[in-house]
Amino acid sequence: MPEQTIIPAPPLTAHGEETRLKLITAATPEFIDQGFRAARVQQIAKNAGVRLSAINYHFGGKDGLYLAVLRHHGELAIQQRPLLTDTEQSLQQHFRFMIHSLLQRMLDDSQGCQLAQLILREMVNPTAAQDDIFQRFQYPQMQQVFSLLRQILPHADQTTLLRCTLSLFGQCIIYVLARPLILRTNPDLLSYSGWLDDIEDHIVRFSWAGLMALQEASHA
Repeated sequence: MPEQTIIPAPPLTAHGEETRLKLITAATPEFIDQGFRAARVQQIAKNAGVRLSAINYHFGGKDGLYLAVLRHHGELAIQQRPLLTDTEQSLQQHFRFMIHSLLQRMLDDSQGCQLAQLILREMVNPTAAQDDIFQRFQYPQMQQVFSLLRQILPHADQTTLLRCTLSLFGQCIIYVLARPLILRTNPDLLSYSGWLDDIEDHIVRFSWAGLMALQEASHA
């Protein structure tokens, strides 16, 4: 994978920061809908209401803008919905907190974070930004999940912990990835009042039962 070329951004002013945010906001749906390669910088600039040259000035080009979009939504996800909490709770409550945060990041449109959709695009058609996002966001977040699972399954090996982590992420992101299929199967599943809470309850009950089964098996 070629290394992402990062051109230093110009010194920020209030106006410059506003322009950068406009471009990131306009670029987000374009990159999600079209993917990085097919995304049109002319359309992004038009939707942002700025000159095309502003992309080069603030981000050094399309590559830099795409990386800035990914980083923006990654930072937004961590800021708005951290996976772990310092409050005194049981392991099962900590586990629910983590699932809640993952689902809110991925499915609550009011959060403004669209990292899940961007990452799905990136996994299907990888770009040079993939390593940066893995090191900056994905790996540290996976390590946080690992740290909680190690407490729940103190006798599990690394392979088991990884499989559990992937299963948890998979159960959450499937509602983004398979949304068209879900809506065709049951149009009401993602639309009634409380649907997100019900998905959270299901994943927590389903996954906790599986983790307890693994814990019991380790003592057999």
